[in-house]
Amino acid sequence: LPGMWDRTITISSAGKTFSATGWQVGWCIGPEHLISPIHQLLPYVQFCASTVIQEALARALPRADEPYEGHSNYYEYLKAKYTKKRDLLGRALKAAGFAIPDYDRSPGGGFFIFARIGKEIASAIPKERLMATNIAAPGGVARQDWALCQWMAEEKGL
Repeated sequence: LPGMWDRTITISSAGKTFSATGWQVGWCIGPEHLISPIHQLLPYVQFCASTVIQEALARALPRADEPYEGHSNYYEYLKAKYTKKRDLLGRALKAAGFAIPDYDRSPGGGFFIFARIGKEIASAIPKERLMATNIAAPGGVARQDWALCQWMAEEKGL
């Protein structure tokens, strides 16, 4: 989009990019006017990543742009891998009666699938569980999503 560079900070990490969660090394990319305040904050919130991990990441980043596992680069491989997993889970959720985003129309955003409760599932929730007083539920009331999860856990063993 025009002008996005001037108002965008891209945040990434080795944990998400390379499935190396224990590395706990991340980075930000963006224009100086947005990155400078982050640099001022870092001395107060950052811990020291080991030199070995930093060196490994420095070597991995350029290699990620090279062909990988039959794909033009590691990022395309990762996208294909997660798309396959997303589609598998999406089919299972649909088969169970949930609605999921149409990924041909919308990217869906992020790592999670936000499944919506379908009419058939909603009608299966015992009525006495809906809007029931529940001190553990947000606001103290078991709305549809809470009632469904609690019912599935307690009665269905999920």
